[in-house]
Amino acid sequence: MTLPWILVTGNGAFGTLASRTELHYADNPSSAVALALDGEEIGGHRVVGRSLIWGERPEEALLPLLREQEPPAAVIACGVFSGRSTVTVERTAVNVEDFQFAEDGRRPAGEPLYPDGPAAYLSTLPIKAMATAMRAAGVPALISNSASTHGCNAVMYTALHLTAQAGWPTRCGFVHLPDTPEHVAQIGHNGPSMSLALQISAVRAGIAAVVAHPSDIPVPANEWEW
Repeated sequence: MTLPWILVTGNGAFGTLASRTELHYADNPSSAVALALDGEEIGGHRVVGRSLIWGERPEEALLPLLREQEPPAAVIACGVFSGRSTVTVERTAVNVEDFQFAEDGRRPAGEPLYPDGPAAYLSTLPIKAMATAMRAAGVPALISNSASTHGCNAVMYTALHLTAQAGWPTRCGFVHLPDTPEHVAQIGHNGPSMSLALQISAVRAGIAAVVAHPSDIPVPANEWEW
């Protein structure tokens, strides 16, 4: 019997043209997390972990993965957010690209990802259950209400848009991960960091929460973003 599967993605290298050195990532920890979880079985679901090539448009990177086999039960896309001290489970993806710096010769300045798409999508993952499970696993985690307007938002929006357009029951969302201590040490920065092992534990707990909770837990987020 073939197990249902969950796609976990991480982003590749980026930021070579960013003026802020903390945004230069030759190695993206989110890809390391996704690849570390590849092949695991969690809650009767097979995890498929893949690294997305940053230079590709999200649709070009995601579509072949989504079409490899039957539609996945869930897509949990991951990316790094330099400066955040906790794992953050994203609530909203917006139909906007507005980059801090150029990537692959492109620097959008407010253009829509999909001209005919809705203004925004809400995550269809149980985000409160995921953050709660991550904290229970000993990993600092919060709900975030904005995936920003760079590549991570684009990946989250694209996953939600493609599955909605296809009419699949696939649940989709995004998890932002902190920087790693190794990267912070390399650039001599004073920002926050989290070990790769803790990040893997967080996403693993998040996957288990997705399987265990067909709908989210009915509790206030109890968090604010001003």
